[in-house]
Amino acid sequence: MGYTIYDAGRTGPSANIGGSSPFHIDSKFSTSLGEDEARRQFEAKVRKYREAGRNVEFSNQGVAGMVYNLDAPEEERAVMFRKAYGAHAPREGFYSLDYYAPKIGDTRWDKSAEGAPIFAVAPEGGRRETGTGDDYGFYSLIYDKAGNIISKVGHGDNRYTDISSDPMTMTMSPAGSAPAGDVVVPVKDMSPDAVNAEYDKLRMAGDIFEAEKFGMEQNRRLFG
Repeated sequence: MGYTIYDAGRTGPSANIGGSSPFHIDSKFSTSLGEDEARRQFEAKVRKYREAGRNVEFSNQGVAGMVYNLDAPEEERAVMFRKAYGAHAPREGFYSLDYYAPKIGDTRWDKSAEGAPIFAVAPEGGRRETGTGDDYGFYSLIYDKAGNIISKVGHGDNRYTDISSDPMTMTMSPAGSAPAGDVVVPVKDMSPDAVNAEYDKLRMAGDIFEAEKFGMEQNRRLFG
């Protein structure tokens, strides 16, 4: 089964995500999916994080510090997934997981976990709706083709809700690197379109502050 990934916002401080632990992400998958399908959908997110040069690190007691390893055999991944949702406070009808998305080489305590991207995943024929809740921050709801809610992701920063409603189609490279074979254009020679693309890439990698700095510098260069 193919999956669609959506931009679902950014991690944020407690005051902006519903009052929970700062910069963490909460994903929920309906138990109607079954554990294996729920895990596969979660792994689609983990894979997108890896493309962005980030890990998924769990934080609940019993699994704190555990990084989800996509390269582990399927049996071990199933155990990791079961441990992760089992460590979350029970939520009837859902497998719930709390985690952070720091850059590879960092931990959830490092700066890179702040303003990290949040992803939502939908199966074929599914759709996504977004909203903001007092105790859940900015969130995404995923519906299957029959109109049933099958997953949620929330605790996004309520200051960053202006996201695309379209699925993500690009393959993101680790922050600070360029895909093999790409020609790296010097910043001083970038066209406005190239500047916009680089700005979007920084935002999608979770480097919000670097993106804003880059955007202001290029705006001054291009427009005086």
